[in-house]
Amino acid sequence: MMSKLKTMALVLGFVAFSASAALPLFNGKGHPGEVHIDQGGPVYLNGKQMKLKKVNDNYYEATGQGVVLSIAISPDGSAGVSWTGKNRANGMIMPAGEASAKGPSGRELDCSRADLTNAEMKACQ
Repeated sequence: MMSKLKTMALVLGFVAFSASAALPLFNGKGHPGEVHIDQGGPVYLNGKQMKLKKVNDNYYEATGQGVVLSIAISPDGSAGVSWTGKNRANGMIMPAGEASAKGPSGRELDCSRADLTNAEMKACQ
């Protein structure tokens, strides 16, 4: 009887653990390009699937195309996404539809642009 209870507790614990936070739907842009995360994964950068690694229930890393995407899940279930590239290049991935900020040049700050000024590059980091 005791072993059945232990087995049942183990199974219920596994079910509860597997129902923990998963990747939310996310679309955004940043210096490395456009990021799309499907509900529960996978993760895409510029339309190409990245290798996804779960670090814990609230943090994931996706690698590919010379970039590491760090995905942090907030208590409200939303995702915060940042990137790291070669030579310590890094920045945030801004969610699609979020009001964009004005850059130092006065134009809309779009970190994915190829013609960023030095001041805009610093603002994107």
